[in-house]
Amino acid sequence: MATPSGLAGAVQAPGLGTDNLDKLYLLPYPRSVSLKGAPMRTPPSVYLYLSAAASPIARRKCQVLSQQLGAIGFRTQMVTSATLLPNQALFTPAATFTKWPQMERPLRGEVNKPEGYRLTVTSEGALLQGTDEQGLLYAGFTLKQLLEDSPNVPGLEIEDAPLVAMRVIHLDFKGWPPTIDYLKNTIAQLASYKINGVILEYESYYNFPSQPGLASEGAITPEQAAELDLFAQDVGVTLIPLVPCLGNVSHILRLPAYQNLREHPDYTQQLCPVNPASLDVVTAMMEDLISVHQGRYFHIGGDEVRLLGVNPQSDARAKQLGGRAALYLEYVGKVCRYLVARQKLPLVWDDMFRKMSDEQIKWLPPEVALTFWQYEGQGGRATPSILANLDRYRKLQRRIWGASTRLPAQRYDGFDNIDAWTEAAELGYVEGLITTTWTRDHHHGPMFAAPETAWAPALYAAERKWSGMHRPGQRGAPGRDQLPDRFIMRMFGMRDPSWQARLWAGVDAMHRDHFRRAREYFAHDPKAIGRNREMLAFWEVWAALGSFKEYVDQFDEYISGNFANLQSGKGDPFHCGRLRWRVADAKQRLPMLVRAFTQRASRITHPAIVQEFLDSTIAYHLKRLDEMESLLSNYPLPAKEWQQPVGI
Repeated sequence: MATPSGLAGAVQAPGLGTDNLDKLYLLPYPRSVSLKGAPMRTPPSVYLYLSAAASPIARRKCQVLSQQLGAIGFRTQMVTSATLLPNQALFTPAATFTKWPQMERPLRGEVNKPEGYRLTVTSEGALLQGTDEQGLLYAGFTLKQLLEDSPNVPGLEIEDAPLVAMRVIHLDFKGWPPTIDYLKNTIAQLASYKINGVILEYESYYNFPSQPGLASEGAITPEQAAELDLFAQDVGVTLIPLVPCLGNVSHILRLPAYQNLREHPDYTQQLCPVNPASLDVVTAMMEDLISVHQGRYFHIGGDEVRLLGVNPQSDARAKQLGGRAALYLEYVGKVCRYLVARQKLPLVWDDMFRKMSDEQIKWLPPEVALTFWQYEGQGGRATPSILANLDRYRKLQRRIWGASTRLPAQRYDGFDNIDAWTEAAELGYVEGLITTTWTRDHHHGPMFAAPETAWAPALYAAERKWSGMHRPGQRGAPGRDQLPDRFIMRMFGMRDPSWQARLWAGVDAMHRDHFRRAREYFAHDPKAIGRNREMLAFWEVWAALGSFKEYVDQFDEYISGNFANLQSGKGDPFHCGRLRWRVADAKQRLPMLVRAFTQRASRITHPAIVQEFLDSTIAYHLKRLDEMESLLSNYPLPAKEWQQPVGI
């Protein structure tokens, strides 16, 4: 199978060398795993005992776990017990149980930190113990993964805790804005891999009550957002809304009602910071989201303000303050102080601060966290430029988050970028790590790949943020080469090595933009897939669309290299006729492909977005085929035995 360097091979539990441990497809892989005792043989009907002293939050977490276990075939009845400690639960087939010695053991050392847990499995059941309520739920999520793989869970003990406090995925709604059901499913899946924060960059896909007319078709309503926030809290995810406060606001300034807020009259990218109405609009939108999102964080953007100072009024104010950096700080500071007054911790992209003086950076409220983005591959290491800036921020006693990208990423730069930031986290620089899924570079710009294609780097990021870097010969986080089998097992329930190899080869080819090869690997028997069949079906049709574009590019390359002969009618009749037939074959197959894509994509985004994608990328390639067909029209079509159909 075709795999990138460092992403091949079977799963091995690092440093443990036990065959049974090799079959634990856990993700993230726990920091400490040891096998001991007989397995737990789990029947379809079980009990989940919860401490009588459990908090309401712990009870709700166990209800969520019970529901999720029921969804995978284990009907779980919750029962209260006076034997258990507040953040303990016992999952057992038995209607009664005696006190285990393990119930008296406190969590110690590295596990005794927020979200830490211990999971002990014996023939009698599974004891879940968390440092806090979320740790208790994470013990349950780990148990759920074991049960997904087999009802016969080996006797073992797992002790686990996260590397980074805030482990965040950033969802950009500029392209492929999600349906509410897809967004809820995404949050639930991320939570199961111990992601505890999701940034929602709504753009125009939130129906802001304060800004009527701003929302695009299919925008999330306040009622839906409030329900989503409660859902996320139940699974331990903090939703972090993002409202760009200065730059990247074309979704606002494109509308006639907001034209007077532009920094430049011809461009919609940036608000004018000296126009009081700019701050009024931004804070009103923030207030709309504060009313539905209960988390403590709020992202204000703050990047890409390249137009700052081109407005004469802004230029005059910058001169009064002593420069454009001071003008930026004045405006962003007002936004931050507004949020701090509303008991929110502001996050701001740091690119503008890298060129500021220490005194200017100190001027920001201490609650503000600088989110340092650096999206290049970095060769998997935290580079001197990253470390130098992080060290400077730390000396200035700033709160720091890091930001990597999983999409778009050429080849496997995204994996390297995630590793680079993990190394920075292990050095103690950051309290949060963000992994971004960019869908467009700017509002109404070209659409990037659908985020549905980027689950592999998302899960890789989840593991690194939780478990840290792989150290050869040491126990703990597996190496990158151990991701393929575990990813396929977790995502699709495929234990068979040949299936795992086949599906990962498709993922690898898709990330390398080898779509024809990817489509061949993704072609599957739906009955053989244990879970997430719709995801794999989307991958297959996405690869088929990529195959169509590859064929058009291939035909175009042949024609451009022989254009003079083709145009003058001197092209080889056999080869030109066969190319004419393949062009016609591709056009004939396209409508069926478009219908399949439209059906599959309707699960993840809105009809208008699907149509925009088809009217852009696909329509452009179809137009090129029309031009090729016209150019080749005088060449005779080949006999049937010489026809070579396209594989889309």
